[in-house]
Amino acid sequence: MERLADKLVALVACLPALAAAAGGTAGVGLVVALLATVALAALCELSRGRAALVPPLALCALACALPEAVALLGVAAYDLCRIVTGERGRLRAVPAALLVPLAWGAARGTPGGPAVLLAVAGVAVGGWLGLRVGAFELRRRDALRTRDDLAAARLALAEKNRELLDAQDYEVRLATLSERARIAREIHDNVGHLLTRAVVQAEAYRVAHAGEPVAQDLAAVADTVRAALDEVRASVHDLRDDACDLSVQVRAVVERACAGTPLAPTVRVEAGEAPAAVASCLTAVVREAVSNVLRHADARHVGVELVEHPGLWRLTVTDDGRGGAGRGDGSGMGLASMEERVRALGGTFRAGPGERGGWTVFASVPRAKGTVAFPRSRGET
Repeated sequence: MERLADKLVALVACLPALAAAAGGTAGVGLVVALLATVALAALCELSRGRAALVPPLALCALACALPEAVALLGVAAYDLCRIVTGERGRLRAVPAALLVPLAWGAARGTPGGPAVLLAVAGVAVGGWLGLRVGAFELRRRDALRTRDDLAAARLALAEKNRELLDAQDYEVRLATLSERARIAREIHDNVGHLLTRAVVQAEAYRVAHAGEPVAQDLAAVADTVRAALDEVRASVHDLRDDACDLSVQVRAVVERACAGTPLAPTVRVEAGEAPAAVASCLTAVVREAVSNVLRHADARHVGVELVEHPGLWRLTVTDDGRGGAGRGDGSGMGLASMEERVRALGGTFRAGPGERGGWTVFASVPRAKGTVAFPRSRGET
């Protein structure tokens, strides 16, 4: 809308030159020039990019053939200066096309000298308006581009912060689970053995003093220590069960297996905590499958996907290496071990060439009846 108003101002600035060129009479050339100018100015607004240069240059060509059109070159000057300014001066020689019809009209004497001077004034007004609007549009485009860049940078920063928070949570969770496993191991290896020795010693003293009043006291002591040993064992198992976080364990297995190798892993885990037997089975399958990729596949990428459904856990390991060639007939010890682990939990196991090449290992382990689904931790690396 602003450009249309500026073009109207430029057209009004050209009217004195148009009146001087017509000599007070409205001839056919005057009407044709005026209509052609309005049509080309509207066509320029509908054009995009450098194609918008065609209408004002066509008006310059018309002015060479039609003397009355020289007076309306201010409209062409507006469009040419605006477009060249928006192009950051890369087409600065284009507005020089305005000099051709002006020089041609002055040379042939039509329109007259005053009309040419007024046409030059109209060109100056139109050019100034075009430069002003072009500079404004250029600054607005730069501002919009800067705003888009800042928005993209803000989104990238937010994504990076989210990844850092996820990595921090992952490290904290891994450290917590490692500490729990260490405590459980220390209790089992130290306190558990001491309590077991205390039970054996109490039973030995009870046998040695059989028939004496102290034998009953020794039996009570043995029962108490045995109960304490059972409590310690239950606590150890609880600690180890709490440590079975599939998301942490699977990522740790893949990271350790691919460290220092050219293999690029992609891990997608949508599962939380699971029973110790399930976690041990699935992590063992992941470890063996990734190891097979490193040894046999000659692959550049391996994808590990573990998803927890209401009734089962589903594990898929794919690579982009060799398919059937060089991978054997599927009867190796590693594949047999993985299949035995999965089938021991009532699951399903398959391994073979993928649909798009490479090799695919698939395993599903059903959830035991009455087992409550743990909260999931989602993520992808």
